[in-house]
Amino acid sequence: MRHEHVEYAGEPGSGTSTLRAAVARLTAPAGERPRRLPPRAPAEKTLISHRPAGLVLVLDAGTGMTARGGELLDLARRVGVRHVSVFVNKSDLLPDPELREVLRLEIRESLSAHGYAGGAAPIVFGSARGALAGDTEGTEAVEALLRGLAPGRPGPDDDTMNRPFLMPVEDTFHLKDRPASRRLVVTGRVERGTVRPGDVLEVVGLGEPGRTVTVTAVERFRESPETAAAGDNVGLVLGGTTPEAAPERGQVLTTPGTATAHTIFEAEAYVLPEDDGGLAMTFSGRPEAQFHFRTTAVTGRITTLHQAGTVRESTRGGHVSLTVRLTAPLAMETGTPFSMRVSGKAIGPGVVTRVLA
Repeated sequence: MRHEHVEYAGEPGSGTSTLRAAVARLTAPAGERPRRLPPRAPAEKTLISHRPAGLVLVLDAGTGMTARGGELLDLARRVGVRHVSVFVNKSDLLPDPELREVLRLEIRESLSAHGYAGGAAPIVFGSARGALAGDTEGTEAVEALLRGLAPGRPGPDDDTMNRPFLMPVEDTFHLKDRPASRRLVVTGRVERGTVRPGDVLEVVGLGEPGRTVTVTAVERFRESPETAAAGDNVGLVLGGTTPEAAPERGQVLTTPGTATAHTIFEAEAYVLPEDDGGLAMTFSGRPEAQFHFRTTAVTGRITTLHQAGTVRESTRGGHVSLTVRLTAPLAMETGTPFSMRVSGKAIGPGVVTRVLA
């Protein structure tokens, strides 16, 4: 797992930004200046919208594990972050080895309580400010943190090739100038897995389940490759269906039995504050919003909203937990991302954390 696939987050004042700058300095190619870091978005927004492969939780040695740290771990688990490392910053505030060991045990217990392998998670004590200044001890600590990210840790896309095939339908064409067996072509970008001529696929979403089609050919930029894999933009020539019953935008083609369509789900979302281009929203009227999944949008009603651990009827932005009921079934599973729009205006990203019905 490369450091680019990791989000750094912690309590305000813990030195998260300093650690990010130190990592950028240490990972810059030889002879090049460190890359300029973009302005840091709230950690909740990054975890929800990008769903990084890993999280580096930054703690202040003077305060240890805080409620904020627990909230970040809980959110990371909900949105599917697989690996957590801990950097205990400002470790000069805790020079006693016995006190460090006590804090290490507390951190491991907290990680385990939030669903992570607390006994195996890398925990590094160091100084981000020292590393940024070139101090040997501080630099060695950050290098140890980076080494802990690497061994045997897959990046976010390493397993997509081996998962069951899934491709969202972007468009469907009926080409009358072709032979009858090659007229129906469905285009899209392969989200995961591989497909080849002869494969039987299931059409999921916006209709009755169980309908299947057969791939008779794969086309890509006027070529006919033997297979298409995750990341490829392709056209699939389909048999076993008619133009009237052809897959449509908003549906997905998938390996039979590996995806299902749903209308009710729980999610973690980040509502953009007004000063970030979002809206102040009132939920007492159970408002409707457009929920964009892959290639389509479906109207949904927000039935419950929680923020900061309490039920809310309004929000001016930030991390929220939602329960949503869609007006039409869409293919989804835990970890499926979406975005929300109200009155044509984007209000923030979200990710499905639990499918209910």
